[in-house]
Amino acid sequence: MLSRLYNLWATLRTGLWFVPTLMAVGAVGLAIVALNLDAALPEERAQQFWLHSGGPEDARNLLSTVFSSMVTMATLVISITMVVLTLAASQLGPRLVRNFMGDLRTQLVFGMFLMTIIYCLLVLRTLNSALDISAVPHIAVTLGTALALINLFALLYFIHNLARSIVSDTVVRRVDRDLRNRISRLLPTEDEGQPPAERPTADDVLPADFDERAAPLWLSGEGYVQAIEYERLVEIACRHKAVIRLDFRAGHFVIRGSHKADIYPGRLLGPDLATEIEGAILVGEERTPVQDLEFSIRHLVEIAVRALSSGINDPFTAIAVINRLGAALGELMRRELQPEVFCDEAGVVRVVGLASSFRGLVDVAFHQIRQAAATHPAVIIQMLSIIAQLAVKVRLSSQRDALLHHAAIIAEAGRRGVSEASDIADIEHSYQAAQMALK
Repeated sequence: MLSRLYNLWATLRTGLWFVPTLMAVGAVGLAIVALNLDAALPEERAQQFWLHSGGPEDARNLLSTVFSSMVTMATLVISITMVVLTLAASQLGPRLVRNFMGDLRTQLVFGMFLMTIIYCLLVLRTLNSALDISAVPHIAVTLGTALALINLFALLYFIHNLARSIVSDTVVRRVDRDLRNRISRLLPTEDEGQPPAERPTADDVLPADFDERAAPLWLSGEGYVQAIEYERLVEIACRHKAVIRLDFRAGHFVIRGSHKADIYPGRLLGPDLATEIEGAILVGEERTPVQDLEFSIRHLVEIAVRALSSGINDPFTAIAVINRLGAALGELMRRELQPEVFCDEAGVVRVVGLASSFRGLVDVAFHQIRQAAATHPAVIIQMLSIIAQLAVKVRLSSQRDALLHHAAIIAEAGRRGVSEASDIADIEHSYQAAQMALK
């Protein structure tokens, strides 16, 4: 349930409509409060210097001007935003539009425009030329003027924020921050100085006759696996005295009718149990970061690969991405990765999943960048340098083996793709440094 709620919140938070909608509702409440305050305002207090003191026609003209100006300003901002997003998507990747839409500052600025438009429209309904000057809602008109001034400064801030948001270093830093937040949320920190505990694998815990007696579960859903409620699956398996094996994890794409799960013993599998199990697996039309560690890593990799394309040819952005990926991998190396085996309260194995491994995460981080950077010696050298720096964080032999493997294939890619002898010598020097650090 928590995974579903977090997935819903992530969808709402990255939608450009959620915060503006809340602020639009707030505009209705603000208009009601302001008009009620005006009704209770003594006539002598309505002559304060900071309050609007004109007649109904003046008030209507003022709010009409503010209303039309806000509509024009909002239209202009939306047009500019679409142009900038189109340029940014072509250079940095269309998937990063999600990060821009999820920026709270952008949502607040759009919400301010919408809030002011709705507020002015509601207050305008109460103004007509037959009103006596004492019945003019001075507080409401003054508040509309104040909102217009706030929107002017919001527009200036928005242009500043928009200009910074399409700078590649800013985008890389923002995606890296999202990745670090997900690592902190999904993975616990292991005790410093304590040797990492050996964790059982699927082959160690499954019954010896699992393959012979298990029954396949044919999935009825299709799309990306957004979240798996492992606790709920354990409860279901415990209640039916079964063992469930999943051959997918969050982020994988499943096809309707595919064989991606097994139930042991197979005689327990029926329509009711299948429905219960599928109810604990959230499948949607797009990948989400709820349980998917590779989500932000792939975003960073996409930025680097596009930067290294012949049309853009920006190795400095690729190097910035490699630095951030190295820092994120260093953080992963000191944390406990998601388990594959889940037991009930009695310690009986109930669910065996498919978890991300450090080797797999390093593959996602480095493979495509290495392939795109084969002819860029500076990027190859930086990748080897990052691997050498990660050596001090190695705690497991599997981590060392993964880093040594990638150092070797990165160096080999550089040897094949670079023709300048001095560049090849620099690559060899960086490779030897990485090997020495990892020994």
